[in-house]
Amino acid sequence: MKNVLCVLLIGSSVTAVAADYRCTVERKVAFEQEVTTADLKKFKFSNLVEETEEGTFVSRCSFAPSEGRVTCDRYKVDRVEIDPNVKIKKLYLFRSQFNLQLFPNLNFIEDNGRGSISFGQCQITAP
Repeated sequence: MKNVLCVLLIGSSVTAVAADYRCTVERKVAFEQEVTTADLKKFKFSNLVEETEEGTFVSRCSFAPSEGRVTCDRYKVDRVEIDPNVKIKKLYLFRSQFNLQLFPNLNFIEDNGRGSISFGQCQITAP
């Protein structure tokens, strides 16, 4: 059964709701240059976040021209933290050297640890 912890601010309280997230990259900066809007549309960069009985996972997805479709690499999250002050959920993948941060308003930042940072909006895709 797939579940993801959704952190939502309601006033000053935090409510946990089971959900899957699809996070679409709307801006990507790589090696001091920004990826063009055309390339963002062409390569369809996104992240999927899921929590299962086996652990929390992040999938990094993009269009693979050689396969003619979107493909994803799935990684098990090493550590999940929720910042007690601003309620940002932080997912750390140590071996892959990247992290993904989910904000209460469902914005996200992905730092791939190799010089690019992606920004965008997540949507809850399953309760």
